[in-house]
Amino acid sequence: MRIHVISLIAATLAIAALPAAAQAAPQILGLAATAAPLPLQCADGVCSVEVSGICLQEHRPAPDPGTAYQAVSAADITLVPRQGKGQSVAVASKVEIVSLRTFSAVSVRLPESLVRELVGDPADASLSIGPLVSALPVSVQDDPDPLSDAEIQVVTGPLRAVAARAANRDSVNRLATQSLIGMVNRLPDEKPAGAAQIAAMRDLADTALRGSPAAAQLVGHALDSCRMKLRYQIFPHLRACLGNHHDLLNAVTTQSVWRALQTGS
Repeated sequence: MRIHVISLIAATLAIAALPAAAQAAPQILGLAATAAPLPLQCADGVCSVEVSGICLQEHRPAPDPGTAYQAVSAADITLVPRQGKGQSVAVASKVEIVSLRTFSAVSVRLPESLVRELVGDPADASLSIGPLVSALPVSVQDDPDPLSDAEIQVVTGPLRAVAARAANRDSVNRLATQSLIGMVNRLPDEKPAGAAQIAAMRDLADTALRGSPAAAQLVGHALDSCRMKLRYQIFPHLRACLGNHHDLLNAVTTQSVWRALQTGS
């Protein structure tokens, strides 16, 4: 039943997430905690990872792709070197955050030169997102409805904890979403991979989700669906297809978060 309703939920969210014509400040976002540090991918002097987003403000417009965000102060974002190659480094104040697909996914970026300075070879580095991380849209001039200090304090404080509890309540959906975002970050962006990588992704999921057959079933469905969609060129490559399935599952989480924020529970 879960899989059959995802498309309907996603369509509902797409309507709700249309940006407002007045271009008021977009939603404050939560960044979903990573199950394990995500490997950096570097190109043109920039290293990045893709991270699941959590919409914390249903009533504000969703961010357009490319909208700039910044992590709140003291956010738990850490650059992690390969084991035995140095100490982890807190980088929340140094990262650039950019929305990719409205609130469902963001890119967290660092200059490659800074990664090398902090932990050495970027190929040996990954990024970890801790619990309760929030991101604020970078303020723009002439914003007709900017975020107030009181609004920011409430949304990134007590309501952020409510959103986290709601997002974590459905462990099956959470584990499947984490698995898919992990796959996305392990697939190349510069030279997109196709269906030949599905077997390797399935092996990753089978290992990571051994303790949750229901989550493994959701991810298996996504991989099977992507095999068909790539065959008929519905998506250009596997990373884009798995990102789409990630967003569909994230729509279920978003609905749960919105309901919890409305009731404060």
